[in-house]
Amino acid sequence: MAEALRRVTNGGRAWLARFGGDARGVAAVEFALVVPVLIVCYFGLAEFSQAYMAQKRTVHTTSQVADMVARAPAMSRDEIDAIMDIGSLIMQPFPEAPLDIRVTAITRDNTGVARVTWSRARGMTPLTGVQTVPAGLIGNGEMIIMGEAAYDYQSPLDTLLPNATRFQGRHYLRPRLTDQIPCADC
Repeated sequence: MAEALRRVTNGGRAWLARFGGDARGVAAVEFALVVPVLIVCYFGLAEFSQAYMAQKRTVHTTSQVADMVARAPAMSRDEIDAIMDIGSLIMQPFPEAPLDIRVTAITRDNTGVARVTWSRARGMTPLTGVQTVPAGLIGNGEMIIMGEAAYDYQSPLDTLLPNATRFQGRHYLRPRLTDQIPCADC
C-alpha cells in the first residue's frame, strides 16, 4: 500500500513538473487575458472621442451664434431663428434635438445694473430682468451679446453609460458695427 502511494505521489510530482515546464499554451492564455482589456480600452477611447467632439461643437456653436448676432447692426426674430438654425447645422453629425440655444442682449445702465434688452431662445427660457455679467466686461451704457448653448449628449454605448451628459457653453461678445443691436420684435 505504501509502495502504491509512493508511485502515485511520484507520478503526480512528475506530472506537475512537466505541466509547469510546458510553455506551449502561454501565448493563448496571455491573449485571452489581454484581449478583453484591449477591447474595453478601444471602445472607451472611441466613446471619449465622440463625447469630446460633441463638447467642442457645443462650445463652437455658442461662439458662432453669438458672433453672427454681434456682427449685425439690428436683428429680428426671424433672423435670430435663422442663426439658431445654423447653430444646429454646426452640431452635425450629432442630432440637433437635444441642442438648446439662447441669445441675449444685455445693457448696463448708468447706475451699473446689467439688464436684459432682449432675449431669444430655442429649448431654453428667454432671459428677462437683471443679469450678472462678469466684472469689467462692459461699462455703463454699453451692450454685450451673450450666447449660450447646452447639449445633452447620449452615448452610443447607452447600455454601459445610460445617462446623458450635458455640455454647456457661454460666450460674451461686443456688438461689432454699432454700440447697440436692437431687436424690435424680440
